[in-house]
Amino acid sequence: MRSRRAPRAREKRPSRSERARRRRPERTIRAAERAIEITLPARETPPERVLAYLGPTNSGKTHAALEDLVAAGSGVYAGPLRMLAQEVHRRLSARLGHERVGLVTGEERVNEGAPILCCTVEMAPQQGNLLVLDEVQWADDEERGSAWTQLMLAGEYREIRLLGALDALPLVRRAFPEVELRVFERKVPLEWIGARSLRSLTSGTVVVAFSRRAVLALAGEVNRLHPGRVAVLYGAMPLASRREESERFLSGAADVCVATDVLGHGVNLPCETLLFAETTKFDGEERRELHPWEIAQIAGRAGRYGLVERGHVGVLTGLAWGSADPSLVESALEPHVLLEDGYRAYRVVDEARIRPRLADLGVDDPRDLDAALEAWHRVALRAWAHESWLAVESLQPLRQRLRAVQKRLRERGRRLSLGDTWKLVNAPVDEDNLELLATLALAIAGDRIARPHLTYLLDPTRLHDASLEEAEQAGREASILRWFALQYPGVAGVTIERAAALEEAAAERVVARLRVEVESPTIGRCRSCGRSCPPWFPLCDRCAGIARRS
Repeated sequence: MRSRRAPRAREKRPSRSERARRRRPERTIRAAERAIEITLPARETPPERVLAYLGPTNSGKTHAALEDLVAAGSGVYAGPLRMLAQEVHRRLSARLGHERVGLVTGEERVNEGAPILCCTVEMAPQQGNLLVLDEVQWADDEERGSAWTQLMLAGEYREIRLLGALDALPLVRRAFPEVELRVFERKVPLEWIGARSLRSLTSGTVVVAFSRRAVLALAGEVNRLHPGRVAVLYGAMPLASRREESERFLSGAADVCVATDVLGHGVNLPCETLLFAETTKFDGEERRELHPWEIAQIAGRAGRYGLVERGHVGVLTGLAWGSADPSLVESALEPHVLLEDGYRAYRVVDEARIRPRLADLGVDDPRDLDAALEAWHRVALRAWAHESWLAVESLQPLRQRLRAVQKRLRERGRRLSLGDTWKLVNAPVDEDNLELLATLALAIAGDRIARPHLTYLLDPTRLHDASLEEAEQAGREASILRWFALQYPGVAGVTIERAAALEEAAAERVVARLRVEVESPTIGRCRSCGRSCPPWFPLCDRCAGIARRS
């Protein structure tokens, strides 16, 4: 017997006013686009010379480029991380004197009028004498690549040095057909050492896992064999905490460092031996095997030039909850992708992400920003759709920030200027901190409701009993507030001194709580019986079974 389909409910016809209201936003966007004069970034004067220094980690390419910067006497070093910019600043200041070298990041300014500046890429000036652009393969990064691309596409520099992995050779040649290439080889070769157990860990070893919880659980296991001599590194730690843990390891105060893949993102932490505890990671969408280039980028930290003849790379065994694929790591130690001229790499990077600058949008009212972003995206896609090294990135994250800020302003009956709105939606704020971004918007707009919340956030005493997670969050907030204090000094009581004090307190609390967590683990330990268990579960299999039966 054929089943009968349930009758569809009849939809109520919208009224004339409702139909008009639904059409109005579309007309507004079209009207706004007619007034928008979209432009695309381009360089007016080509550089006199572009050199690409490409090669693996530990090959001396950064040293060579910094020598060029010293010889030039003026210019910019632009790197991916604040920690790396600080490291180069210390290195050059020790050689040239503090008065000749400055530091500019989103969170700090030191002698910014100096002839040589060390910057994070987003803060690098758009013109100068010599640009040293580090980790050029980051131009293909979905979140931050456009900062590299803007400098390559429109930076007005007399000379440019592009540093990075050989993977970026196709991109470099597409962007600069006349580029001069210098390929660097590793100074310390890598040796595959196979599997190593927890008990066989030697001094100078870094063990890598791929989540915060896995790192903390592993550090607790290692600490049982090396009490008090384990350092920990992961991305959520405040910068000062990372620096302190790195120094403990480099000075020998810690025998072993347990870290995430933050090592592969420019953190300079050379070691004698590097072991992978895992070869899978969650990338935000799924848990997958590591790509060969990811393994190679991390493994390249093994080997201290001048101290050891070779670096050792292997996998860690003996963990009850994790395992690494030895064949995957071993095969990734040699590049396997053939490039032009016979060079070999781990992948092909031949495109760079691009997004607009405010000057490209042609608007003077912040209410038109969303329509302008949509229009710019369409124009850029058409312009660079064929035979281009430029990949237009999605602007949805940027538009989401814009809507969050404008929604909060409307709720409070406040407005911001075009420049302030653009500056905020491009602030160094993670997507889970959009509420703080909206609060900062209200502070700039003069709404007194923002001040009590910011006063609470800036109070270091709130961290006296903070958990590790709370201290990490305070560190992220301190970094945002440092940026805000530089852009808007004293607004709503936010000063660089107060933000720096919060950052210092957060870093101290993180280090203190790390010691407790490593020495008396709660992550990776069953809450019922205390046995080792997977760090993402509170109970071991045995205790979980008992709990289910009861």
